[in-house]
Amino acid sequence: MAHDKRNEGTSKMTALPRKTPAVFYRGGTSKAVFFKAEDVPENIEERDTMLCAVMGSPDPYGRQLDGLGGGISSLSKAMWVKKSTRNDADVDYTFAQVGIRDGVIDLSSNCGNMTSTVGPFAIEEGIFPLPDGPAMVRMFNTNTNKIVHAHFTIQDGRAVSTGDMEIPGVSGTGAPMRLDWMDPAGTAGRGVLPTGKAQETFSAPGFGEFPGSIVDAAAVCVYIPASVFGLTCAESPMAIDAMPEVMAAMEHVRRDAAVRAGMAETPEAAAQAAPRVALIAPPVPYKTLAGTEIRADEYNIAVRVASMENIHRAVQVTGAMSISAGLVVEGTLLNEMAVDLDTSEDLKIGNPSGVLRTRADARKNPDGSWNLVSTTAYRTFRRIMDGYVYHP
Repeated sequence: MAHDKRNEGTSKMTALPRKTPAVFYRGGTSKAVFFKAEDVPENIEERDTMLCAVMGSPDPYGRQLDGLGGGISSLSKAMWVKKSTRNDADVDYTFAQVGIRDGVIDLSSNCGNMTSTVGPFAIEEGIFPLPDGPAMVRMFNTNTNKIVHAHFTIQDGRAVSTGDMEIPGVSGTGAPMRLDWMDPAGTAGRGVLPTGKAQETFSAPGFGEFPGSIVDAAAVCVYIPASVFGLTCAESPMAIDAMPEVMAAMEHVRRDAAVRAGMAETPEAAAQAAPRVALIAPPVPYKTLAGTEIRADEYNIAVRVASMENIHRAVQVTGAMSISAGLVVEGTLLNEMAVDLDTSEDLKIGNPSGVLRTRADARKNPDGSWNLVSTTAYRTFRRIMDGYVYHP
């Protein structure tokens, strides 16, 4: 008689015991699940278990098929928001980068793309209601202890998300969201140049010594010449991802920079999400991921930024704020490598998805140090769905 195995182990089967209110947003070139802070467990183990289940991590296949994640770092994110008690902020928000394959919850950095949806979430979920019309929400990021001002429009109690603005890496158009990082330098506590040097010498196995710059504005990033690896930054992210020696060398430099910037005691102790590492190069003609031809005279500098050990398909907004600071601070590798740079105008950053325009207001002090007043970027956003997410 054949044995029916379909009911074996049913004693271990249980319905998912919890459901939590959540909203799913696109912000810039990323997506994330949003929660009210009151709905996120205070216990770290319970919180991390919840976030991993929501996103579908850890997943050895790298697809996050059992959750809302999308299998790449820009689609494996969560945020939670609450009303602020600070005098300089209306809301506080925390960002979590969820490891795809390992399920590590990394709170070491902010996400600039998803910062564009914090204000709309706060308005629409009643955390910080405002009347219709032009709005400004002051947001305190708990990861980096920095203030960001979000400027957008409210209509019928909701943030206006439809408009005619295009951003690289996103199909279609949306309403502009202006994000101003106020006093963005020093997320690691050491100013815009964490080591006190505009440039220093790095090395990586198989590639010898080469120059680099560590810049801290909204996020810490170390910049090294693409030419060290025989590259021009015209290469696609997928092409660079397929170069294991280059990716290993970039990770080696990133972990070295973490120690130099005071973010880790040893290279092995460096967090996954911070600092970041980027290849930079003078402008050359290239094709975007959408196949659009970009001329060399359309931008000031080319970048390919690594995110969680893969090359980002565009550029993180916090990464762009760091790049912007590096462009306007004299003597950095970015400042010296950029072409046709006018620091009083838009800064044009060539990335795999197109050209991102930013601004930075920096002033040189009498002692030679730099005061970074603010950096600015524009994003679009969209509320995709809301309801409940089920998890253990």
